[in-house]
Amino acid sequence: LAGTLRADYADSLTENGTHGSDSVESAAREIAYFFGEGEVCPRTR
Repeated sequence: LAGTLRADYADSLTENGTHGSDSVESAAREIAYFFGEGEVCPRTR
């Protein structure tokens, strides 16, 4: 759909503009690449 992240940033079906972490530990490390302490609201399942 036009205006979505995938439509705006994906160059092909194999390269899309989103990412999913494979574990909680990976997610914490990867989030820290982009956001500082206190910039992300805590989430629980």
